[in-house]
Amino acid sequence: MNSRAAAHTRDLSATDTAQEARDDGQELSNDQRRDPLIRADWIAAARELLIEGGIEHVRIDRLAKSLDVTRGGFYWLFKSRDDLLEDLLEDWQTSNTKPFEKILTAEHKGLDELDALFDLWLEEQEYRPAYDSAVRDWARMSQHVAETVKAVDARRIELMNHIFLDLGYPSDEALVRARIAYFHQVGYYILGLGESKEDRTKVRHLYSKVLSGINR
Repeated sequence: MNSRAAAHTRDLSATDTAQEARDDGQELSNDQRRDPLIRADWIAAARELLIEGGIEHVRIDRLAKSLDVTRGGFYWLFKSRDDLLEDLLEDWQTSNTKPFEKILTAEHKGLDELDALFDLWLEEQEYRPAYDSAVRDWARMSQHVAETVKAVDARRIELMNHIFLDLGYPSDEALVRARIAYFHQVGYYILGLGESKEDRTKVRHLYSKVLSGINR
């Protein structure tokens, strides 16, 4: 049984234990009174702590406190803090790149894809720039995380390259435009300009014109 399957089994076992205690009329502990936590709950809490205070802020005691449970609940689901951090990194890869993938599955191409990309950056709902920034800070302290970030950046640029190819640009120029657009947006978040959504919306058409080379 692999580690993910074992974790799923532990999740189910924790649920069964609490249910059996309720059925038998036993007094439940504080942890049992609530629905048993699963790995996703700890990962979500770790995500918020990472964004709030960086990777050093992601500690088991702090996580348990934020979830109002004991440390024992953590070790029922994870072998170690490193085990959690690996899942956290995987969560970032999936949740903050999947929105880019979805753009290319749309029925329309070209300008519609570009508009969807700008929506993604402007709305900041499916894609969380603060999560990206926190992971990039983490990457400065971990070669493994840095290599993961590099791979994710390459994948996103590849996806954006398809948008510019769909806009009719030759392959070399499409790649350069994809890089410029992506590097621009990463830099925008790193600078932390703090512009309002309203202000960004006002100049969106100009950013679209400059980055796409198309005047609409």
